[in-house]
Amino acid sequence: MLGLFNDIPRHQLRESDARAWALAGFEFVVNDGEHSGNELLYGREENAMLQRYGLTPIQRLPREAISAHGDALACGARGTMRPYALTLDDATTYVEAMDFPVGEGPRRHARGAYPVRAGDGAMTFTPDSLREAEADRTLACLQFETEEYLFDEGLRQSVLEVLSKRGNACAFVGALDASMRCGDAERVSKGVAELCRDANEVGVAVGGVVGGDAANVLRHMRMGMRLVAPPVFASDFALHGAVDAAAPFHEALASFNSS
Repeated sequence: MLGLFNDIPRHQLRESDARAWALAGFEFVVNDGEHSGNELLYGREENAMLQRYGLTPIQRLPREAISAHGDALACGARGTMRPYALTLDDATTYVEAMDFPVGEGPRRHARGAYPVRAGDGAMTFTPDSLREAEADRTLACLQFETEEYLFDEGLRQSVLEVLSKRGNACAFVGALDASMRCGDAERVSKGVAELCRDANEVGVAVGGVVGGDAANVLRHMRMGMRLVAPPVFASDFALHGAVDAAAPFHEALASFNSS
């Protein structure tokens, strides 16, 4: 699946943006509330707009967030993303917080029930209707962007088991962050390949930002990466479109001046 990281504040999102992303073949949108604060905490209207065009909204939240993951789902996000995890408890806490509505058994961190509006406009005011609307339809994206998660094989396996037991969960690579922290991009690349291998063995999808040409994207697909985003923020999509539109003129002008 092709996705993008969105840095457009919620009050500046246009319907033409969502339409362009959908027509270009994008399928999921990560709204980056980790780095952009409340402006990127998308609400009911923005999430509904994205879903009308077949886009899956994923709310990225700060590492400290717990209850906010359930709040994001109640506002229409179909998944959330948790960055900078270091321990097995970080993974367990996040998965429990994503158990919305609350499932069976004790849940220390699960978000309490809150009615959501279904696609037909009906509100889920009963426990059964809420469970039917939300069960198995939300995605937990745990980021693997620390040395602990990428290089500690035992910890990596344990975290992947937590994600595998939940079902709808993915390991989303933060290769830039990991490279900055450990200072060894080649080692990070090896860790990502090992993560893809281990995750595929337990049925956990892997995602990440993949730059370069089509050959590099294909290489990551063959490694096992299934959710792919380009290294371009949504706010620069208009710029890249303008550059593409102007390219024929500049090519012709270069030929004209050289003749």
